[in-house]
Amino acid sequence: MFDSFRSAVFNRQRLKWEKKRKYGRRSFILYRGVLKWGGIMFILTMITNVLARHKQLSWILVASTLIASLFAGYVWARCVWVLNERRYSCAGKQRNSIKES
Repeated sequence: MFDSFRSAVFNRQRLKWEKKRKYGRRSFILYRGVLKWGGIMFILTMITNVLARHKQLSWILVASTLIASLFAGYVWARCVWVLNERRYSCAGKQRNSIKES
């Protein structure tokens, strides 16, 4: 019963990854990691610092937060890329072994 559901979910995930994968690693890391994830993290951190902690914004705080957020986005996207590529290649090997049997 759950095998067909699991298979359908996996197929959807595989198709989504194939779409993202065709643009390349550099594009994925830059847009999804650095700009999207790092940018959102920077904005939320600045909002938190101003509204919740009542900190005055100095250029050192803004610059250091920007650099840290963009670097964290890079690391996150690179890790996600490696993990998804590993899953994708393992899934391809399993599919090929099932077809051969």
